[in-house]
Amino acid sequence: MTEAVVREVDGQLVLDDPDALAMIKAVEKFNCIHTFTLNKDRIEHFKGRVVALNLTLDSILILVANVDTDLGQLLADRLMPGFNWEAIRDQGQVPFARGMAGRDAIQEVLNHFDPEGAAVKLRDMPGLAVVVVDHGVAEVFSADEGVSRPEGP
Repeated sequence: MTEAVVREVDGQLVLDDPDALAMIKAVEKFNCIHTFTLNKDRIEHFKGRVVALNLTLDSILILVANVDTDLGQLLADRLMPGFNWEAIRDQGQVPFARGMAGRDAIQEVLNHFDPEGAAVKLRDMPGLAVVVVDHGVAEVFSADEGVSRPEGP
């Protein structure tokens, strides 16, 4: 069990509460479900690209990253260098980088960003994974979660 600590920083009292911080992080990870759901059409599109390109599921994943978060900006800059995100903001929209990314590269980022959460979940996720970066956190979903699939003949 952790304990909250009050300390003084620059003449102000500051409360460090690891339990509260963990709860906030859990809520924000839950909120990533909404981002996942709002991007179902793009996830389906990229699932089709993975099949069309005959990519192996252990080498690729689908990334949905809010560019207005620190981690999202970092990933967007690496995956889509030079893209004009301001044009999307000018339309009153929140910019999201969406596409396929190397699973090993994203795993490495998550190993540093969220080693006990998203990193473990991605490492243990069989099949095609979707990594959502939003609300200051990263969360991992199966590409088949909550996504309707066309019915066969």
